[in-house]
Amino acid sequence: MAKTIRGMGRGAADYRHFVMQKALIQKHFECFHCEFNSRKLTCTGEITPAEGCDPYTIRIDYSPGMTPKVWVLRPKIKPRPEIHMYREGCLCLYHPPEDPWLRTDNIHEKIIPWTAEWLVYYELYLLHGKWLAPEAPHK
Repeated sequence: MAKTIRGMGRGAADYRHFVMQKALIQKHFECFHCEFNSRKLTCTGEITPAEGCDPYTIRIDYSPGMTPKVWVLRPKIKPRPEIHMYREGCLCLYHPPEDPWLRTDNIHEKIIPWTAEWLVYYELYLLHGKWLAPEAPHK
């Protein structure tokens, strides 16, 4: 029997969207496992940003009507604004006014590649002590 996702504002359309997101992530990134947890899609997997780097365990949470949030589970990274992390520990992957998350966007096309890129810049930060990625102005 299929699981349903409770509390989705648009009902069947939201459910189909979440099923599609899960299928696309697992098709394009076999290293990720996704499941539905009450009102959200949670995907966990490993990303190795470059040859010679240790893998990072990543969790992506995606709730209806929200932007996906990404956390690094292992190794633990202390949240700091200079490395583009929010206080609660999720990654700042992009500047929403420049490239907002749209209902039609796909996690496997945006969020996972941006997370891999963030990890490359984090590795560079560990080497140089400076965030080398392009930055948008913050207020």
